[in-house]
Amino acid sequence: MDNVISLTAVPINTAVFIFDIKKSPCRDRLYELGFTQGTRVVPLHISPGRSATAYFVKGAVIALRNSDAKNIYVNAEDSLS
Repeated sequence: MDNVISLTAVPINTAVFIFDIKKSPCRDRLYELGFTQGTRVVPLHISPGRSATAYFVKGAVIALRNSDAKNIYVNAEDSLS
């Protein structure tokens, strides 16, 4: 738990694993999209306006607004190992 950061702080093309998702109005939707504990996520591209980022998660590319991604906490190591 020492290296837990927000998903928005992860550099592009750096693989991380989801540690937790903060309670928020979009939490259930994030779960439905595949953002669940222990899942590997890789930020791929930041939007031109820098308000959203595309992430590779479970074989799909999904764009999230930074306001939603900031509720996802990640760790560089698989937290379920």
